[in-house]
Amino acid sequence: MKKIYLLSALLISSIAVSAQKQKTYAKEMNIEVIQKAKLKPTSHQKVIIWSNEFSTPSDWSFANSTQDDQNWVISSSTATTIGYNTGAWVDPTNTVTNENGYALFDSDAVGVDGGSQDATMMYTGTINCSLYPNVVIEFNQRIRMWQTTETILELSNNNGVTWVPFPVNLDKNVSTLYQENASINVSSVAGGQANVKFRLRYIGSWDYLWLVDDVKFIEQPANDLRSLSPYFVGTNNEGIEYGKTPLAHLDASYDIGGSVFNFGSAPNNSTGAIVNFGTGLSFPYNIGTIPSDDTLSYGGTETPNLALGTYSGIYTVSSIEEPLGSALFANNISKRNFAVTNNVYSIDGIGVNPTELQSTSTLGSNSFTTPTGTIFANMYHLRGGNTNNVVVSLEIGISNTTTAGTQIQVAIIDTAVFFADGAIPVVDANGNDAISNYYTVTPADITAGKITAYFSQPVALADNAYFACVYTEVSVDNIIRILNDETVAQPSYASMIHLINDASYTNGNAFAIRMNMGVLGLDEEAKVEISVFPNPANEVINISLNKEVSATLTLLDVSGKVVRTQALNGISTSINTASLNSGVYFVTINDGTSVSTQKVVIKK
Repeated sequence: MKKIYLLSALLISSIAVSAQKQKTYAKEMNIEVIQKAKLKPTSHQKVIIWSNEFSTPSDWSFANSTQDDQNWVISSSTATTIGYNTGAWVDPTNTVTNENGYALFDSDAVGVDGGSQDATMMYTGTINCSLYPNVVIEFNQRIRMWQTTETILELSNNNGVTWVPFPVNLDKNVSTLYQENASINVSSVAGGQANVKFRLRYIGSWDYLWLVDDVKFIEQPANDLRSLSPYFVGTNNEGIEYGKTPLAHLDASYDIGGSVFNFGSAPNNSTGAIVNFGTGLSFPYNIGTIPSDDTLSYGGTETPNLALGTYSGIYTVSSIEEPLGSALFANNISKRNFAVTNNVYSIDGIGVNPTELQSTSTLGSNSFTTPTGTIFANMYHLRGGNTNNVVVSLEIGISNTTTAGTQIQVAIIDTAVFFADGAIPVVDANGNDAISNYYTVTPADITAGKITAYFSQPVALADNAYFACVYTEVSVDNIIRILNDETVAQPSYASMIHLINDASYTNGNAFAIRMNMGVLGLDEEAKVEISVFPNPANEVINISLNKEVSATLTLLDVSGKVVRTQALNGISTSINTASLNSGVYFVTINDGTSVSTQKVVIKK
């Protein structure tokens, strides 16, 4: 069977379970960006000391330490292929002035496997900051990093005799695309200096890209608190912030909090934070004094009383120096949303996240150069007991670049097995393998933007953590692209991939692979039961059901290939087998709430 081939093709090698805490990445191609969070321009009046939009190439000089052509360029390309298919700016009219040029280091295009890169792009003039003791550089960037990538702003106040590095993007995940407005305090070198030199520096090997535009030197404000990294995470969920959680799987307590960064030049006193999710769900925290250029965390473990619904959280930080309504108060506020549901369990928050913060990409069967296939997996914590730990199906959010006719399987894999590079599904409490039959993607699925793939029978599991998985295979013509929610940063092990005949990697942030939960007994009661006769069959297969349905009947051969699909309305139908060869086949009935399968032998 095709199913057996897919599983037996895996090389199952042992690694320590502690690998779940380590980040390892496979280099991705064919990146697809669905939506990026919108840049929020500040509304206050800035004091701009100097700015450059890369519209005049003679303003810049280019060099590298590798004695080759691996240089920065000024570009206005809108191509989607640059940077190993990372692509140029998304929604540039609202973010950058890229039409008159931007700085680009396309590491993938100029590099080679095993090579090295160290290139600079220097402003040929000098910048006068003599009237400003506190100086900040602001810039817009589009960045996708690899394990060897270093992105640095370098300044000199002695005519280039020595350069002081200011590394940026140290907090960025590998292989993840970021498009944002960034800023960094450079007062230690530029403050009060009349002749400041400035350059961009890229160090890497054979990576992705770095785009920079609209660079400004501005006066650092005295008071500028910034709310960062809000979280609302179950104490026992290993750091995973679920976008949707069924009532039966809520944690007993939640860790709530965030951090605040003082980007101003002055210390802020009596700083505090309030996290507000609505009536009865407001949590105040005292932070204290925050020195300039420092970050402090706040938070606590709470026991919120949660009911069905969507919760929209506002995280607000303030101080004596920067009270509510101050000029720069817009960045004192962060948002975090989540939902409590009856039966949908998801890491992704697509449709729940604040619209302006939603950031979505995709990964898929054509993302990697593996010759066989890829397994995409999300970790879920089940704590509903025997009655509620029942998985009926997986829903998979897909992009419209998925092709109809693509075949997938869904499965549940124990975390210990997956961390050891295994792909054998669990056996549930009823002795059933937690893996589906093959599902063929339809045009209707693509239009809907999602697939619902049912297990052959509801999967009953014990309280534990599991990976909900989608098995895909490499094909030039048949492609699936799974949505990846990048809005809320997740632990490296929340969404993972396994490259068949290779290993497991931490690519992915929050795949749109969702569990549809059921209740033991109810789902079995509603299940369609199939009778197939004669069996073995010769010229016709008769099919009888235990109840009237409106369903899709699919006939698959032993390799998993779909050989016949037809509508079934009623309690019986038949299939003419005159054109089919002798062999083993599977009759599958999908009525939208359950999938039932029966084996049949054709013998001629």
